[in-house]
Amino acid sequence: MSSTKVLRYRNNEVPRQSGEVGRLRVIKGPDQGVIYLVKASSVTLGRGEEVDILINDLKASRSHARLDFTTEGWVMSDLGSANGIFFHGQYVRNFPVVSGEHFTIGESIFEFFDANESTRVLTAPLRPAAEVDHMDQALAAQRMKIQGFSKAAHEAQPANAGKKKPPIVLIVAGLAGIYFCFDDIKAFIDPPTNQKPPAQQVKKEEGEHEALSSYLPVGVSRDVEKTAEQYYRQGFREFREGNYLRAKAQFELALQVNPSHQQARHYLLGSEKEIENEIKLMIGAAQKATVAGRLREAKGYYETAMRLMYYDRSNPDFIECEEAANKIKNELSRMPAGSGE
Repeated sequence: MSSTKVLRYRNNEVPRQSGEVGRLRVIKGPDQGVIYLVKASSVTLGRGEEVDILINDLKASRSHARLDFTTEGWVMSDLGSANGIFFHGQYVRNFPVVSGEHFTIGESIFEFFDANESTRVLTAPLRPAAEVDHMDQALAAQRMKIQGFSKAAHEAQPANAGKKKPPIVLIVAGLAGIYFCFDDIKAFIDPPTNQKPPAQQVKKEEGEHEALSSYLPVGVSRDVEKTAEQYYRQGFREFREGNYLRAKAQFELALQVNPSHQQARHYLLGSEKEIENEIKLMIGAAQKATVAGRLREAKGYYETAMRLMYYDRSNPDFIECEEAANKIKNELSRMPAGSGE
């Protein structure tokens, strides 16, 4: 393992180190308890000697995966392994990695944290492996159930289906749509005066979500409900702290597990609105910094806006920010060292 790129520790309470850009914690597998401090923008993982992070897992390939930091954020890519990477309930070949998320290589579960996290988060106790396994299994089971429902509905559609009464599922979906549309219209007519919910409102909503579980459809098992609730609670904590991008990721996970989770959907919309506002602020700040000649500062604002739009790279704002950031990068490369500050 290359000591210039990665530092390996057995102590979970290692504070943030100089040059650290991220860390991987092994919460299950032969290396359970090991902490890898990443000090480079690109590192490889696998069982072979040539990788940066050596995994003592017989089900991992010699050169299994690569973790890269891009202008859009951290991305994990499979390097043609035999078993792929298990993430969000399915085996995938590449995916964006958000701080606090986990993925599985072979029989090893890794938890990733960005170095910008607080020391309290970076040195927090490892999550129980059984809990993480349970969440993944519930997510995979719910994904298969949804796919099965979709396939069965398609195969069972008769030729004269249009003449029959609409199924109860469509009626429920329509009522839910009316509910959410009314909620959005009410928010538009009477918008909240504060960007973040007041403490009293937060406390009230934390208690109310328990009552909403009684409205879940019968087809959702208690295990699935519990897993979705865990994702929702984590997202709500992030939302309350103003970490809207992380909150959005957690609410989306909750809805993947249980599409009927009403509060997750409500706060997902709220997170997306807050992210849009933050993107506008970053673009405005970048434009002002460019006019003032502070090119490095402007480039940083553009890159921050791009990270907020990682999941929507076809967005005209993303394309505009990318073009502006590349233009500034080219200008800085032609300027003497220390210029453009």
